[in-house]
Amino acid sequence: MDIAETIAHHILDHDYGVMIGSFHVPFTAHTVTMFCVSVFLFLVAWGMSQNGKNVFARLLHTLGEEYVCFMRDGIVVPGMGEEGKRFLSYFCTLFLFILFSNLAGLIPEVKTITSNISVTGGLAICSGALIVYCGIKFHGLIGFIKTFVPGGTPWWLVPLIFPLEVISLIIRVCVLAIRLFANMLSGHMVLLSLLLIVFIIGQMSKIAGTGAAIPAMGLEIFMTMLELLVAFLQAYVFTLLTSIYAGLVIHSH
Repeated sequence: MDIAETIAHHILDHDYGVMIGSFHVPFTAHTVTMFCVSVFLFLVAWGMSQNGKNVFARLLHTLGEEYVCFMRDGIVVPGMGEEGKRFLSYFCTLFLFILFSNLAGLIPEVKTITSNISVTGGLAICSGALIVYCGIKFHGLIGFIKTFVPGGTPWWLVPLIFPLEVISLIIRVCVLAIRLFANMLSGHMVLLSLLLIVFIIGQMSKIAGTGAAIPAMGLEIFMTMLELLVAFLQAYVFTLLTSIYAGLVIHSH
């Protein structure tokens, strides 16, 4: 397996689906990872909702309360105002799903589903649907449409401003998907590249390959620690931007 195949195997999805008659049932590595992350997330959320008698259950319950308070006071309310509290469960789920999906990619032989534009695009569409729902919920359909035209805009500028504002909203949603996708993809590309340096140099000279292993492994460990930071940071940024974009629609002027 050459370098290109190694990188492609880590990043690209593979369909192991089966045919039931003439109907193809998709079964890919990314969907399996997504299912496992979802099940794990459900178990974590269930554990946080319990307040058992043992120390671990109480600790997990306390951690859940602190997490919800952090999401409410640190992301949702500052971004959306008091109106955002009714959407708190969505933001809590969104953050954890992205975080666990990012961290799962650091496990050997597990796919990084957030390096798949289809996955990040689906998450962005969910956030975009929430933004549109907030606009219609708090302003009505006609009022939401009016938010695309700032107050005091001359009538002759409306045909220009309105489509630009609509395109701006679409771009915001697209940026959510591309930002997460690009950061997770580039991070794992760097990890793979550093690891393959040893084998590339080793093919030219075994002695040089052995000497390159020590600095390459040092960089690999450093980049892995950096990827842990990026996993948390990207989950936070995606969730924060969603709340800000929704808040801009709710409190439009």
